[in-house]
Amino acid sequence: MREQRKPWKNYRRQQAANSLRKYKEDKKRMEITRKRTEETNWGQVKELVAAGSLKVGDEISDNLLTGQKMVYVVADITEEEVKFVSKDLLAERVVWNENGRSTGGFKESDLCRYLNEEVWAILPEELKAVISERECLQIVEGKEERFMLKLWLPSEFEVFGDSWASEVEEGQQFELFKDPRNRVKFDQDGERAAWWLLSVCAGYSTNACSVSYYGFASSSSCSYALRVPVCFSIKK
Repeated sequence: MREQRKPWKNYRRQQAANSLRKYKEDKKRMEITRKRTEETNWGQVKELVAAGSLKVGDEISDNLLTGQKMVYVVADITEEEVKFVSKDLLAERVVWNENGRSTGGFKESDLCRYLNEEVWAILPEELKAVISERECLQIVEGKEERFMLKLWLPSEFEVFGDSWASEVEEGQQFELFKDPRNRVKFDQDGERAAWWLLSVCAGYSTNACSVSYYGFASSSSCSYALRVPVCFSIKK
Protein backbone atom coordinates (compact mmCIF):
# COMPACT_ATOMS: atom_id res chain seq x y z
CA MET A 1 0.00 0.00 0.00
CA ARG A 2 1.37 3.43 -0.88
CA GLU A 3 2.29 5.86 1.90
CA GLN A 4 0.19 8.71 0.54
CA ARG A 5 -3.22 8.65 -1.05
CA LYS A 6 -5.78 11.38 -1.70
CA PRO A 7 -8.78 11.14 0.65
CA TRP A 8 -12.06 10.03 -0.92
CA LYS A 9 -13.81 13.15 0.41
CA ASN A 10 -11.65 15.26 -1.88
CA TYR A 11 -12.50 12.93 -4.78
CA ARG A 12 -16.20 13.36 -4.08
CA ARG A 13 -15.97 17.15 -3.86
CA GLN A 14 -13.99 17.37 -7.07
CA GLN A 15 -16.37 15.05 -8.92
CA ALA A 16 -19.37 17.10 -7.78
CA ALA A 17 -17.66 20.34 -8.80
CA ASN A 18 -16.76 18.95 -12.22
CA SER A 19 -20.31 17.71 -12.78
CA LEU A 20 -21.79 21.07 -11.78
CA ARG A 21 -19.40 22.95 -14.06
CA LYS A 22 -20.27 20.72 -17.02
CA TYR A 23 -24.00 21.10 -16.30
CA LYS A 24 -23.66 24.90 -16.36
CA GLU A 25 -21.70 24.74 -19.62
CA ASP A 26 -24.30 22.47 -21.21
CA LYS A 27 -27.11 24.80 -20.15
CA LYS A 28 -25.60 27.44 -22.45
CA ARG A 29 -26.28 25.21 -25.46
CA MET A 30 -29.94 24.46 -26.09
CA GLU A 31 -30.86 21.43 -28.16
CA ILE A 32 -34.01 19.59 -29.14
CA THR A 33 -33.92 15.79 -29.05
CA ARG A 34 -36.64 13.97 -30.93
CA LYS A 35 -37.18 10.25 -30.40
CA ARG A 36 -38.92 7.89 -32.78
CA THR A 37 -39.83 4.29 -31.94
CA GLU A 38 -39.54 1.71 -34.72
CA GLU A 39 -39.72 -2.06 -34.83
CA THR A 40 -36.43 -3.68 -35.70
CA ASN A 41 -34.29 -6.79 -35.28
CA TRP A 42 -30.59 -7.29 -34.64
CA GLY A 43 -29.85 -7.95 -38.30
CA GLN A 44 -31.27 -4.54 -39.12
CA VAL A 45 -29.33 -2.97 -36.25
CA LYS A 46 -26.14 -4.45 -37.75
CA GLU A 47 -27.05 -2.78 -41.06
CA LEU A 48 -27.59 0.56 -39.29
CA VAL A 49 -24.17 0.20 -37.67
CA ALA A 50 -22.54 -0.48 -41.04
CA ALA A 51 -24.33 2.49 -42.61
CA GLY A 52 -23.30 4.84 -39.81
CA SER A 53 -26.95 5.64 -39.09
CA LEU A 54 -26.90 5.25 -35.31
CA LYS A 55 -26.14 8.08 -32.89
CA VAL A 56 -24.92 8.13 -29.30
CA GLY A 57 -27.98 7.86 -27.07
CA ASP A 58 -30.03 5.71 -29.48
CA GLU A 59 -31.76 2.85 -27.63
CA ILE A 60 -32.51 -0.74 -28.67
CA SER A 61 -34.93 -2.78 -26.52
CA ASP A 62 -34.89 -6.57 -26.32
CA ASN A 63 -35.53 -9.35 -23.81
CA LEU A 64 -33.06 -11.80 -22.33
CA LEU A 65 -33.96 -15.49 -22.42
CA THR A 66 -34.87 -15.09 -18.74
CA GLY A 67 -37.60 -12.64 -19.76
CA GLN A 68 -35.86 -9.57 -18.33
CA LYS A 69 -36.27 -6.55 -20.60
CA MET A 70 -33.03 -4.78 -21.47
CA VAL A 71 -32.55 -1.40 -23.11
CA TYR A 72 -29.17 -1.13 -24.85
CA VAL A 73 -27.90 2.41 -25.39
CA VAL A 74 -25.34 3.48 -27.99
CA ALA A 75 -22.52 4.61 -25.69
CA ASP A 76 -19.71 5.39 -28.12
CA ILE A 77 -18.97 5.26 -31.83
CA THR A 78 -15.56 4.87 -33.48
CA GLU A 79 -14.45 4.22 -37.04
CA GLU A 80 -14.39 0.49 -36.30
CA GLU A 81 -17.35 -0.22 -34.04
CA VAL A 82 -20.40 0.90 -32.09
CA LYS A 83 -20.37 0.20 -28.35
CA PHE A 84 -23.59 -0.53 -26.46
CA VAL A 85 -24.11 -0.37 -22.68
CA SER A 86 -27.42 -1.43 -21.14
CA LYS A 87 -29.40 1.38 -19.57
CA ASP A 88 -30.20 -0.63 -16.46
CA LEU A 89 -28.52 -3.49 -14.63
CA LEU A 90 -28.89 -7.24 -14.53
CA ALA A 91 -30.97 -8.55 -11.64
CA GLU A 92 -28.21 -10.66 -10.08
CA ARG A 93 -25.52 -9.20 -7.83
CA VAL A 94 -22.08 -10.70 -8.47
CA VAL A 95 -18.64 -10.49 -6.86
CA TRP A 96 -15.65 -9.22 -8.81
CA ASN A 97 -13.56 -12.15 -7.59
CA GLU A 98 -14.46 -14.96 -5.22
CA ASN A 99 -10.96 -14.93 -3.72
CA GLY A 100 -11.35 -11.26 -2.81
CA ARG A 101 -8.32 -10.11 -4.81
CA SER A 102 -7.78 -8.14 -8.02
CA THR A 103 -4.64 -10.06 -9.02
CA GLY A 104 -4.64 -10.69 -12.76
CA GLY A 105 -7.11 -7.89 -13.39
CA PHE A 106 -10.47 -8.15 -15.07
CA LYS A 107 -9.23 -10.67 -17.64
CA GLU A 108 -8.65 -13.28 -14.91
CA SER A 109 -11.63 -12.33 -12.74
CA ASP A 110 -14.71 -14.36 -11.87
CA LEU A 111 -16.75 -11.39 -13.07
CA CYS A 112 -15.28 -11.66 -16.58
CA ARG A 113 -16.08 -15.37 -16.63
CA TYR A 114 -19.62 -14.69 -15.39
CA LEU A 115 -20.29 -12.21 -18.19
CA ASN A 116 -18.86 -14.33 -20.98
CA GLU A 117 -20.35 -17.63 -19.85
CA GLU A 118 -23.49 -17.15 -17.77
CA VAL A 119 -24.71 -13.85 -19.19
CA TRP A 120 -23.72 -14.84 -22.74
CA ALA A 121 -25.89 -17.95 -22.36
CA ILE A 122 -29.04 -15.90 -21.72
CA LEU A 123 -28.65 -13.56 -24.70
CA PRO A 124 -30.95 -14.28 -27.67
CA GLU A 125 -29.23 -15.98 -30.61
CA GLU A 126 -30.03 -13.07 -32.94
CA LEU A 127 -28.07 -10.71 -30.70
CA LYS A 128 -25.14 -13.09 -30.22
CA ALA A 129 -24.86 -13.41 -34.01
CA VAL A 130 -24.01 -9.71 -34.46
CA ILE A 131 -21.79 -9.11 -31.40
CA SER A 132 -18.12 -8.62 -32.22
CA GLU A 133 -15.12 -9.16 -30.00
CA ARG A 134 -13.76 -5.92 -28.59
CA GLU A 135 -10.16 -5.22 -27.66
CA CYS A 136 -10.10 -4.38 -23.95
CA LEU A 137 -7.24 -2.71 -22.10
CA GLN A 138 -6.31 -3.26 -18.47
CA ILE A 139 -3.37 -1.87 -16.53
CA VAL A 140 -2.54 -3.70 -13.31
CA GLU A 141 0.47 -2.66 -11.22
CA GLY A 142 1.90 -0.84 -14.24
CA LYS A 143 1.55 -3.82 -16.58
CA GLU A 144 -0.54 -3.09 -19.68
CA GLU A 145 -2.46 -5.96 -21.24
CA ARG A 146 -4.86 -6.06 -24.19
CA PHE A 147 -7.31 -8.89 -24.79
CA MET A 148 -10.45 -9.65 -26.78
CA LEU A 149 -13.90 -10.12 -25.22
CA LYS A 150 -17.48 -10.29 -26.45
CA LEU A 151 -19.00 -9.08 -23.17
CA TRP A 152 -17.03 -6.58 -21.12
CA LEU A 153 -17.32 -3.65 -18.74
CA PRO A 154 -16.07 -0.11 -19.32
CA SER A 155 -12.96 1.03 -17.49
CA GLU A 156 -13.06 3.82 -14.92
CA PHE A 157 -11.53 6.22 -17.45
CA GLU A 158 -14.08 5.25 -20.12
CA VAL A 159 -16.88 6.25 -17.74
CA PHE A 160 -15.44 9.30 -15.95
CA GLY A 161 -12.75 10.63 -18.27
CA ASP A 162 -10.49 10.57 -15.22
CA SER A 163 -8.80 8.00 -13.03
CA TRP A 164 -10.04 8.65 -9.51
CA ALA A 165 -9.32 5.22 -8.02
CA SER A 166 -7.44 3.34 -10.74
CA GLU A 167 -4.92 6.15 -11.34
CA VAL A 168 -4.38 4.93 -14.93
CA GLU A 169 -5.89 5.93 -18.27
CA GLU A 170 -7.48 2.83 -19.78
CA GLY A 171 -9.00 3.89 -23.11
CA GLN A 172 -10.97 7.07 -23.89
CA GLN A 173 -14.13 8.37 -22.23
CA PHE A 174 -17.32 7.12 -23.90
CA GLU A 175 -19.38 9.94 -25.36
CA LEU A 176 -22.51 8.79 -23.48
CA PHE A 177 -20.83 9.11 -20.08
CA LYS A 178 -19.76 12.71 -20.62
CA ASP A 179 -23.23 13.49 -19.26
CA PRO A 180 -22.98 12.53 -15.54
CA ARG A 181 -26.66 11.53 -15.48
CA ASN A 182 -25.89 8.55 -17.71
CA ARG A 183 -23.54 7.10 -15.10
CA VAL A 184 -26.43 6.47 -12.69
CA LYS A 185 -28.04 3.05 -13.18
CA PHE A 186 -31.04 1.32 -11.65
CA ASP A 187 -32.05 -2.18 -10.61
CA GLN A 188 -35.25 -3.96 -11.64
CA ASP A 189 -37.20 -2.24 -8.86
CA GLY A 190 -36.25 1.19 -10.14
CA GLU A 191 -33.82 1.79 -7.27
CA ARG A 192 -30.37 3.30 -7.78
CA ALA A 193 -27.66 0.66 -7.66
CA ALA A 194 -23.86 0.54 -7.61
CA TRP A 195 -22.17 -1.28 -10.49
CA TRP A 196 -18.80 -2.79 -11.29
CA LEU A 197 -16.14 -1.50 -13.71
CA LEU A 198 -13.24 -3.23 -15.45
CA SER A 199 -10.47 -1.34 -13.60
CA VAL A 200 -8.67 -2.36 -10.43
CA CYS A 201 -8.15 0.10 -7.58
CA ALA A 202 -4.59 1.44 -7.41
CA GLY A 203 -2.69 0.61 -4.25
CA TYR A 204 -5.16 -2.02 -3.05
CA SER A 205 -4.96 -5.63 -4.21
CA THR A 206 -8.39 -6.37 -2.73
CA ASN A 207 -10.44 -3.62 -4.41
CA ALA A 208 -11.83 -2.97 -7.88
CA CYS A 209 -13.38 0.19 -9.30
CA SER A 210 -17.11 0.75 -9.32
CA VAL A 211 -19.77 3.42 -9.86
CA SER A 212 -21.71 4.48 -6.77
CA TYR A 213 -25.48 4.77 -6.35
CA TYR A 214 -25.19 8.46 -7.24
CA GLY A 215 -22.96 8.01 -10.28
CA PHE A 216 -19.66 8.89 -8.61
CA ALA A 217 -16.36 7.03 -8.97
CA SER A 218 -15.87 4.55 -6.16
CA SER A 219 -14.17 1.29 -5.28
CA SER A 220 -15.40 -1.84 -3.54
CA SER A 221 -13.95 -5.02 -2.11
CA CYS A 222 -13.60 -7.66 -4.81
CA SER A 223 -15.56 -10.07 -2.61
CA TYR A 224 -18.54 -7.69 -2.41
CA ALA A 225 -21.50 -8.30 -4.72
CA LEU A 226 -22.58 -5.47 -7.02
CA ARG A 227 -24.66 -5.37 -10.18
CA VAL A 228 -23.45 -5.11 -13.78
CA PRO A 229 -24.79 -3.82 -17.11
CA VAL A 230 -24.57 -5.76 -20.37
CA CYS A 231 -21.93 -4.24 -22.65
CA PHE A 232 -21.00 -5.30 -26.18
CA SER A 233 -19.74 -4.00 -29.51
CA ILE A 234 -20.92 -4.38 -33.10
CA LYS A 235 -18.31 -3.79 -35.81
CA LYS A 236 -19.11 -1.67 -38.84
